[in-house]
Amino acid sequence: MKLCSRLARRKQYPAAPQIAFRPAPRAEPGFTLVEVMVATLLLGILLIAAFGGLFSMDLCSRRLGDHTAALAIVEARLQNVRAAYYNPPNSPFGASTIYVTNSSSISLDKTGTAFKVPGLMVTEIKPVASGHLVTVTGTFDEPRGSLTVSLQTVVNQFSGGQK
Repeated sequence: MKLCSRLARRKQYPAAPQIAFRPAPRAEPGFTLVEVMVATLLLGILLIAAFGGLFSMDLCSRRLGDHTAALAIVEARLQNVRAAYYNPPNSPFGASTIYVTNSSSISLDKTGTAFKVPGLMVTEIKPVASGHLVTVTGTFDEPRGSLTVSLQTVVNQFSGGQK
């Protein structure tokens, strides 16, 4: 009986409307505007640093190439003097200091037909107790500043290539 009375009571009172509970919709996963701006700023700083490094390496590479070319020209002139027969007081190994000045150039243009960096080479042949001190100095005027290379050697009857 109890069961019937319960059922009867349920029928007397209509069931309360059921409200469906749904959680609030979640925001789409993604980045906020602030996060995107910070990431863009960091990427910009990284790109500026990378390009700055590339330009610096390019400049250093060109400077090193010019320095190597200047050193090769100065060394060639020094070897030219060393190859001369050592018989003082005959030229170029005299009793007093002798200066020989030559013009030279380094660093060809893109076509490979004209030199871009003119320079001046000064060869000093000075008598010393053990023979003659030969100093060759090359000075080249680059757009980024002056480049100077200097080499020295002593030439006497014992130098290589002498009889």
